[in-house]
Amino acid sequence: MRSFLSRWRAVLVRLLHHETGRWVLLAGCVGIICGISGFLLQTGADLASRLLLEHLVGLSPQIASPHPGAEVDAERSHAWVLMLAVLMCGGAASGWLATRFSLAAKGGGTSFAIQAFHQHRGRISLSVPITKLIASVVTLGSGGSAGREGPITLVGAGFASWFAQRLHLSVRDQRILLVAGIAGGIAAVFRAPLAGALFAAEVLYRGSDLESETLIPAFIAAIVAYCVAGQLDGVWFSLTGFAAPLGSTLFSPPSGLGFAVADWSQLAGYTLVALGVVVVARWFIEFNARIYRRTEASVWPLWLKSGLGAGAAGVVAIVLYAVCWMSMPTPLEAELSLSTLGSGYGAIHWVLSAEWSSYQRSSLVALLALIALGKVVTTVFTVASGGSGGMFGPSIVIGGCLGGAIGLAIQGLPIAPPTSACVLIGMAGLLAATHRTPIAAMLMVAEISGSYLLLVPSMWVTGISFLLMGGRSLLAGQVEHIHDSPAHRSHLFSDLFADTTVGDLMDATGPQPFVSVGVHDPLQVCRTVLAENRQSIVPVIGPERRLVGMVTQDDVRAMSMQRELDHLVLAEDLASGAASALQRGDNLARAMRRMTSQHLDELPVVDAQRRLIGVISRRMLLDHYHTEVERMRADRKEEGYDLGESSRRTSVSLP
Repeated sequence: MRSFLSRWRAVLVRLLHHETGRWVLLAGCVGIICGISGFLLQTGADLASRLLLEHLVGLSPQIASPHPGAEVDAERSHAWVLMLAVLMCGGAASGWLATRFSLAAKGGGTSFAIQAFHQHRGRISLSVPITKLIASVVTLGSGGSAGREGPITLVGAGFASWFAQRLHLSVRDQRILLVAGIAGGIAAVFRAPLAGALFAAEVLYRGSDLESETLIPAFIAAIVAYCVAGQLDGVWFSLTGFAAPLGSTLFSPPSGLGFAVADWSQLAGYTLVALGVVVVARWFIEFNARIYRRTEASVWPLWLKSGLGAGAAGVVAIVLYAVCWMSMPTPLEAELSLSTLGSGYGAIHWVLSAEWSSYQRSSLVALLALIALGKVVTTVFTVASGGSGGMFGPSIVIGGCLGGAIGLAIQGLPIAPPTSACVLIGMAGLLAATHRTPIAAMLMVAEISGSYLLLVPSMWVTGISFLLMGGRSLLAGQVEHIHDSPAHRSHLFSDLFADTTVGDLMDATGPQPFVSVGVHDPLQVCRTVLAENRQSIVPVIGPERRLVGMVTQDDVRAMSMQRELDHLVLAEDLASGAASALQRGDNLARAMRRMTSQHLDELPVVDAQRRLIGVISRRMLLDHYHTEVERMRADRKEEGYDLGESSRRTSVSLP
């Protein structure tokens, strides 16, 4: 047995020292952890919502715990007071858990994971993912209007960071595994491994940059997590009797959706979807920032703020229900309006099922618009007040309902795309607009809907939405570009001193005046040279101008109390540091290090025969550095990369 374990240990050590094997092993382990975590989050939230919302409060199965094929029962009676109590207790419990165990568990979670990558060297405490997992189950299970993306990104990233720290990996590898954890979590919950990997690499930046070195580990973690979560889902649902085909997609759109060259006129209709998405996304971000600032400024405890926020979301949902009940033709529309609580996927399932074809188009347009706008309000109240949940899922619902409303409104016009296509494209557009992830949003919607036939309009809408947002984002942790990230400052920094030699600097600046002394010159001559020539050192030379050493200001200062020795002590008696002299082939980085270590501002330069040829100073090095920086800045501006601070738009949103 001991020999067997020793052999396996040797195999693991070899794998960890092999570039391919180590990432397959490490990312694969992260994928297993994320798959299990995703399953626990999904199952816990699903069980809690079935118990509390469906059986206790009386919401329809499609609203309480949405799954394809679940029913929308408009005849059910609702315990409104009990619903508010469940929401407020869930929000308060979530806030208490965050206060008691980890404040990082409040809010969305994605922003904290991004900040850990950029600012915290990829390190997240183990208490963060554990607390986030439990608090999110409480929030989502009690009907809080939030998504599972924020929690699972932080849970996956947190467990991946803990795993990397346990193995004592480098900071670079910790950051890579953190991103792999984000990818694995998204793949496990949203059943979208490709989009999950791209989302993890793309969401770190507000601009169009991508964290390319994380892609392969993210692919591996996402695939493993997707398979692990799918297998666990299959076992669980087979035991509980709930049908959930292994590897099924999140949504099931009608067949026949697609885009061909002959449908080019529909791009005008998709443009209307993009414009509507941008307007709502901007309001979403501004409203979220405003509520977050007011909540943070409040002196109330977090559990009270999150409880009141969840209760306010419940009041908004009840008001919308009453409005729909009084103004819509049937009770079904009123029941669907409760999609402003929980995940909200029930409304998307219903719209994509095409069961709305027998209803009045005007009432459906109004219903979907109300759900979209109401979902913005309830999500902000839930998450910005401190509830544990994400904004990725709500963004999908808001975008889908908004796209559906616009698609229905323009039906009959030559530019009108299919309504179901507008629903899917609206999801991609709002996700790209609010999270700054156009590529991942496009692929995410394709994967969760099981259809890749709408990639062209998805590209069109996500591109327009991304550009028109002007850099605004829901995620406060994002930085603009790779070179703005502290994670890359060290290796993206161009060492201008290392690329330039001492000879290059001397040729560029021309001969610098300096005075040297002979070995037999007295100390008085050295004192005079330092005083009259603004030098910090005096090179001492022998026959054929060979460097013997140098006399520094400190050497002369040490003899200041013994002036009677000025004519007796010779320069060669004080000369030292000949080995510190530079040669023309030395780079400026070595010159700067040597000046720093010797506490000098100047150093002599000699040729191959140790003959003195000049002196360089710290001031010359700094002047060269500033000149090169200004040259590079001018080049970037001329090439259009550096547009100045005034043209940059910063994020105004927070978790």
